[in-house]
Amino acid sequence: MVCRASIAACLVALFATIAATPAHTAEPVAEPTPAVVNGAQEAVAWIRVNRPDGSGEGRDERYDSARQKLIERLKSPVILVSVLRQPDIADLETARNEEADPMAWLVAALDVTAPEDTDLIRVGLRGERADELQQIVDAVAQTFITDVVESEKTDLLARRDQLEKKLKELQNELRAKQQAREALEKEASAGKPADLAAHRKRLDAMEQEFEQIERVSNALTELLESTELDLTKPPTIQRVEAPKSPSKP
Repeated sequence: MVCRASIAACLVALFATIAATPAHTAEPVAEPTPAVVNGAQEAVAWIRVNRPDGSGEGRDERYDSARQKLIERLKSPVILVSVLRQPDIADLETARNEEADPMAWLVAALDVTAPEDTDLIRVGLRGERADELQQIVDAVAQTFITDVVESEKTDLLARRDQLEKKLKELQNELRAKQQAREALEKEASAGKPADLAAHRKRLDAMEQEFEQIERVSNALTELLESTELDLTKPPTIQRVEAPKSPSKP
């Protein structure tokens, strides 16, 4: 017999979703890259954070919170140390000039914001050497995107593996229930009249269990075939060109 906890666990896994879809909202004005801000050079990279299903345009607290967490992740030591260890970045004069503590410099100089009324993250970096600034900020954006995309892919594969394992277990249980049901039916057909009521009661209970397992199994099959677990779907974030719009951050 399938325990209620097992069925409940299946249903919880069934209705959890991982999906992201882009939305079109107002975007800030394109900035010359690199730009001159208060006498200093500034290079900029833009990242779009695609909205999940059910999140409309405009302000959405869940979406804004998720985007803020991505900003914190972008500025984390895991990302920035990875950038500074890249040979083409470590060899730049801008990085070498901060030899004492390049990490502290990058944390202080990097300006990461989420412009209002957009689906974007703006990554800015100020300094003296325009070409090197752009190289560094591009490396930060790309390293971050790669990290997020790979994490999402790993999580998705793990989820698929878990659901496929559960589906296989349910299918094996269905076969066992089917065989047991067939055996009971044979017993009922060959039994004495006094035994028929008891056999019928057992058959009815087994039929209910069989149908319950079959429903969950079919639902898991549909989920595995749905776009929610599609490895080719767009990732949550992606690099975009400098946007152009009358709305400014």
